[in-house]
Amino acid sequence: MSLDVALQDAISGLRATQTQIQVLSGNIANAQTPGYSRQTISQTTVALPTGGAGVQTSVIQRVADQLLSANLTAQTTSASAASTRDTYMQQLQSLLGQVGSNNSISDSLNTFNNAMQAVAATPEDPVAQSAAVNAGQLLAEQLNNLSSGIQNLRSTVDSDIGTSVTTLNNALQTIGSLNSAISNLSAQNQPIASLQDQRDQALAQISQMLAVSSYTRPDGSVVVISKAGQSLVDGSNVAQFGYTQSGTVSAGSTLSPVTLNGTDVTSSLTTGKLGALLQLRNTDMPGLTAQLNQFTNNLYAQTSDVNLNTTNSGTNATNDAHHFFGNVNIAGGVDNAATIEVNPSLVQTPDLLHTASGGPDPTISANIAQNLSNTATFAAAGGFTGSMTTTLNNYAALIIGQTATNAAQATQNSTYQTQLQNQIQSQLSSETGVNLDQELSNLATYQNAYGASARVISTIQTMYDALMNIAS
Repeated sequence: MSLDVALQDAISGLRATQTQIQVLSGNIANAQTPGYSRQTISQTTVALPTGGAGVQTSVIQRVADQLLSANLTAQTTSASAASTRDTYMQQLQSLLGQVGSNNSISDSLNTFNNAMQAVAATPEDPVAQSAAVNAGQLLAEQLNNLSSGIQNLRSTVDSDIGTSVTTLNNALQTIGSLNSAISNLSAQNQPIASLQDQRDQALAQISQMLAVSSYTRPDGSVVVISKAGQSLVDGSNVAQFGYTQSGTVSAGSTLSPVTLNGTDVTSSLTTGKLGALLQLRNTDMPGLTAQLNQFTNNLYAQTSDVNLNTTNSGTNATNDAHHFFGNVNIAGGVDNAATIEVNPSLVQTPDLLHTASGGPDPTISANIAQNLSNTATFAAAGGFTGSMTTTLNNYAALIIGQTATNAAQATQNSTYQTQLQNQIQSQLSSETGVNLDQELSNLATYQNAYGASARVISTIQTMYDALMNIAS
């Protein structure tokens, strides 16, 4: 072998080893970078034009596991939906309180009931009369606060949907742009591993919002499809979701649909964060409002007496004369908890609980106190799929109990889904992530190889120098 051939062999090995060291150094530097996949570069023996054999490196590739990646994408969708639902269900439970906690509607109803029992025992007592009116006001105010609290949460959900749609659109645009860059670089046989990692990160963002699947075309671009079969990204062609936030929300508000390229797709969005948010906004929270509306309507009906000489306040559609409470719309109100109040004439004259138009009447307070313990018929509402006949107190406890159960189930499911997501993520990281011990060991091996090639070159240089000296 001539010195020229040996030199070319050594230079070839030096360059290949240097490239391997660069790849390994990049892996080590990005070991803790989220979404980073271990990069590799293969090398092959090639015949050199001058004779002999050298080493040639290929394009840098990343380590990937398509099956685990697909499983993680699907599980990310489930975990995101569960976490979102858990977050809002905990807030709803906190809003309603717990029976016996002195801050629930069940406790306020008991306080009001006890106050009316005290008036029934001493109907002429002005202190007892005022205490009953005050207890009624506190109960009405709590219903008002519950109503506004639910609608405030719906407004937060509405805003969250808008933010999620923006995040979704940005991630789709990112994939479209990366598709173009990856296709161009692939055609030039250039490295695309880092861009593929970025694209996977964008796909992970999308999978948090809704269930998607994807596949790769021969040119390296990916196609992203929703669970309902809608094309979201194909090459550089990107679909656009639309949503208009409503701002102030009430029980009767008509809220914006989610659109895809101008078409309403709300009903098909049942997965991921968007699916959970839409269920909360359109089903769970309105269902709770409907239950409170049933409670309010029966509270209004059971606290009336023909001899209770309250006058029609005129504050709402329903004539509330002869009623303890007022400002409700029994016929058409969808959220009477938002408006109910103690009849203004009773607030002004608590003695109406004892004095009828014909004089003192102890049966007024006694009848109302008795009615509060009687059963009433509640129409199907929310999670109560059928009508029921029960007491106000029991119905209030059922609302609180159902919400607490839903919150507990949401937490349990979120914990399970997140654990499963972490498990799959750990498996994927084990397969495609950076093992520092292994990379450092490989780095030491290639550093030694680099040194060996350098020594060969140095030896050849010495031999050349010796030949030149002989020739001179």
